[in-house]
Amino acid sequence: MKILLVDDNEKLNKTIKTFLELKNYNVISAINGHKAIELIDKNKFDLYIIDIHLPNINGIDIVKHIRNKDLNIPIIMVTASREIENLVKAFKTGCNEYIKKPFHLEELEIRINNLLNKQITDIIKIDNNLSFDILQQELFINNEIAKIRKKERRLLTILLKNAPSVVSSEDLISYIWENDYKENYPLRQLVSGLKNRVPELKKYIKAVTGVGYRFEIKK
Repeated sequence: MKILLVDDNEKLNKTIKTFLELKNYNVISAINGHKAIELIDKNKFDLYIIDIHLPNINGIDIVKHIRNKDLNIPIIMVTASREIENLVKAFKTGCNEYIKKPFHLEELEIRINNLLNKQITDIIKIDNNLSFDILQQELFINNEIAKIRKKERRLLTILLKNAPSVVSSEDLISYIWENDYKENYPLRQLVSGLKNRVPELKKYIKAVTGVGYRFEIKK
């Protein structure tokens, strides 16, 4: 189990790291936002523990960066007791849990265990023939894995995670292309290509003119 710990309080950072390593976690730590982003881009982590207030890049922006790469990895925010407004922003951005300073290390362990226990295969049933595994980003047709491309899997992931709400074209592009900004994105072509590859999805993926797309799961 690989954890990224980001906190600019070096003493607390070291204390948490030592405690978690004694619990057999593999912990990599950073004390500022720039280093955290560098580590996130170069490694794959199973859990993030991130302080809201950090030098260079704050914790909320780090969560945004993580969620543009992965919607599922659990994130715990570390916050001071008076940071309610920032905490609300953190949850809207995509954090899963929070812990207020000061805290007991055993409390942090409990929150980690609770989050990790929730990380089970999450399969969304679309209809009798179609289902999608959110964690593995796999589409199943009649219980067989469909051969679709990586960007098509990411498209389905973000649409289904937000279904039935509309996801803006900007958010789709940011997530699917992993913040690799370019002048033009073939989003329409990507959606069209997926529908042609899996015709069964045509009735579910809906374009919302001038806004983006939504996944319309039938009730």
